[in-house]
Amino acid sequence: MNYSHTTPRRGKPKRLVDPSAAGPAASTSMPQNPYMYNQQVPPNNGMMPQYGFNVPEQQPPIYGFNTGPMQNYQTPVNQGSDYSTPQFATQLLAQPVVTDMAVQYGNALVGSGKYQFEKYVPVKALRYYFAVDTDYVLTKLALLFFPFTHKDWSVKYEQDVPLQPRYEKNAPDMYIPTMAFLTYVAIAGLVLGVHERFTPEQLGITASSALAWGIIELVVHIISLYVMNLDTSLSTLDLLAYCGYKYVGMNVALLISLALRKFGYYMVWLYFSASLAFFLMRSLKIRVVPQSHSSYTASGHKRRLYFILFVAGIQPVLMWWLSYHLL
Repeated sequence: MNYSHTTPRRGKPKRLVDPSAAGPAASTSMPQNPYMYNQQVPPNNGMMPQYGFNVPEQQPPIYGFNTGPMQNYQTPVNQGSDYSTPQFATQLLAQPVVTDMAVQYGNALVGSGKYQFEKYVPVKALRYYFAVDTDYVLTKLALLFFPFTHKDWSVKYEQDVPLQPRYEKNAPDMYIPTMAFLTYVAIAGLVLGVHERFTPEQLGITASSALAWGIIELVVHIISLYVMNLDTSLSTLDLLAYCGYKYVGMNVALLISLALRKFGYYMVWLYFSASLAFFLMRSLKIRVVPQSHSSYTASGHKRRLYFILFVAGIQPVLMWWLSYHLL
């Protein structure tokens, strides 16, 4: 029997011993199992197979919140932007309803604060004492230094209300005493600096001391009116205004002392003490002693004169006490 080499050979398959015989492609692949037919090349090209699901490689978990599958979730950029931008607040405030509510709340708040302030501070009365102009200030300063030639000391009224200081030079005001007090503190610092005794604390001590003495003086005058049982047209602000005019003479005396030393100081102090006492006696007489004396006894009239003399006589003493230590 002739055998043909083209006829496929039956029997056991030939064992491939040399892997290189399969060609160049076989040299780069893993060795095949000779006992398995149709062996497939692993898809991971030689990497160790992973059992279970084909889960992609993940980063190490972050301990804390969002450690699950949603850890890489990010809030969209545009989400909530319409409510977090300043434009939203501007648009909200521009709404008529919001604007009306804000205006009503502001008016209610201002009205409550104004009521509480006016409850303790007489704002309307203070407006009267600060109703001045330049002509009144110049005229009143001239009257304080030269009151001896003045004749009419009465205060004119209009519908039972005294005229404002800008229209009546005999009316007391609070503008000149306030400005004179602030000027006194500044001049005190200047005088202390010239004498090389200035310190920042001295300004506070000088201002607080003068303010304390002013309050004590005002309280003493009010108690004197109560103890003497005197019924006058003087108010607390009137007394405060009349007692505050002494700072005008103190400022002039301190300025003169810079050039003429103590001699100039005493000259101005003596002259302004006399002029201020004359001014206060004539001004207070109209307010304390009424024009008609028929309803007052002799003792009551004397008490009124004593009160006027006490107010006028205490001013030179306080002028010296508050200014002499600065020299």
